[in-house]
Amino acid sequence: QDGRIVLAVSDDGCGMSGEFVRDRLFHPFATTKSGGFGIGLYQAKEIVQAHGGRIDVESGIGQGSCFRVILPQAEGEG
Repeated sequence: QDGRIVLAVSDDGCGMSGEFVRDRLFHPFATTKSGGFGIGLYQAKEIVQAHGGRIDVESGIGQGSCFRVILPQAEGEG
């Protein structure tokens, strides 16, 4: 898509509030789950950004979530 690679992963889980997504989602130790440490998405975002990309999120409480990993296409690919 427009010279970028897009990988979308979605679920039909409990979802997250807009406030959580905006203010806490990619911060270390922030989680909506009863288990886990809340560092996975923080680490994923750091790795994706190091490669010139970003992660977009759409979510709503009771509606699940969709994460899009957007990376620049490597030169010579396509």
